[in-house]
Amino acid sequence: MTVGAGMKIRPRSISISSGKGGTGKTMLTANLGIALGNLGRDVTILDGDLAMANLAIVMGMHKCEINFLDVLAGKAEISDAVYKNYNIKVVPTGFRFEGIHDVLADLKKERVEKSMGELLHQTEFLLIDAPAGIADSTIISIAAAREMIPITNPTYTSLVDCYKTVRLANVLGAWTRGLVVNRVGRAADLSLEDIEHFMSKALGAMPILADIPEDPKVLEAEREGVPVVVYEPECPASAAINELAKVVTGESDLPYTPSAEHEIDETIRRLTRALTGRRA
Repeated sequence: MTVGAGMKIRPRSISISSGKGGTGKTMLTANLGIALGNLGRDVTILDGDLAMANLAIVMGMHKCEINFLDVLAGKAEISDAVYKNYNIKVVPTGFRFEGIHDVLADLKKERVEKSMGELLHQTEFLLIDAPAGIADSTIISIAAAREMIPITNPTYTSLVDCYKTVRLANVLGAWTRGLVVNRVGRAADLSLEDIEHFMSKALGAMPILADIPEDPKVLEAEREGVPVVVYEPECPASAAINELAKVVTGESDLPYTPSAEHEIDETIRRLTRALTGRRA
């Protein structure tokens, strides 16, 4: 399908990241994207987990013939890999992992630059679902975005891994305003106060942007292949994600100006450099 045109250019690229698998990162990417779309924002979500992609599954998209890997391989244009679902645009990566190394090794800088430029110039928010951990693929996804929203569970091991991810983002020059705590409310968990104290002591000011409660509706929605903000808009988890969307759209202290052309060019350079491993 073709990406829409004629909109005001104010692109922001945000990587949704976690230091540990199973925190709810892909769930947050999908549902935050839909929540932003419900606020009238033009949103594109991109599956940056090239080896273990599952964003399409969370979005209930099982028949995407063309995906992001086809674009990187030069077999398709980026517009061919953009699908509309729940009133937002989705760029899936697909379910196959064969040949990923060959695709990345043979990437052409000009092809990536053209694709990312086209994508960014026609969206207001680009959310990138990053792989968990701090492997090369994670570095690619974080380095590609100007901003990062880390997500953690309220456990000590998850929190420590989240801290490492934020440190990595700092090194890569991605701005992190705060973090999201998912699955809050279980008896043995760290309190929100403990989490803020730990992160502030380790990193300086690092507020909690949203705390998403443990909610059975999230698992129900996952089983049905429907994002929870669509499946049960009034449940506690959906309410928390919708409030987070308002926080994200209300940013007034960004360290860059999204609408400035040189900032758009810088974002394209970051995306290209991250994917190709070369200086753009």
